[in-house]
Amino acid sequence: MTDRYSQEWVDALVAGATAMEEPLRLLYIISDTAEGKVAFHVDFADGVVGTAGKLPRGEKADVTVTAKEPALLELWSGDRSRDVAFMAGDLKIEGAYQRWLNELVPLFATDDWAAAWRSAAA
Repeated sequence: MTDRYSQEWVDALVAGATAMEEPLRLLYIISDTAEGKVAFHVDFADGVVGTAGKLPRGEKADVTVTAKEPALLELWSGDRSRDVAFMAGDLKIEGAYQRWLNELVPLFATDDWAAAWRSAAA
């Protein structure tokens, strides 16, 4: 079993993902994990690359998702609605919110991504 949020875990999450027409960097900041606060980011550019850990100093994400691990695992497993989590304050989206809504939400709803998120939550 791969340790959640390790580089191997992030690689499995983005395996088979495709790049976006316009590059986008997505950062997840997750608190209340066994390791404390963790982060990983996904770069949707020429290829899709996921990286465990924070962004390099001086670099910024286009979209940052902040959540506590229990809420995020419920979202990823499909046991909780993204909208309900957002309205309850358990999910925070910062940055290019329009790109989140118009590009990432539909992308993550595809069968391949939904399966990847469920696997990530396991």
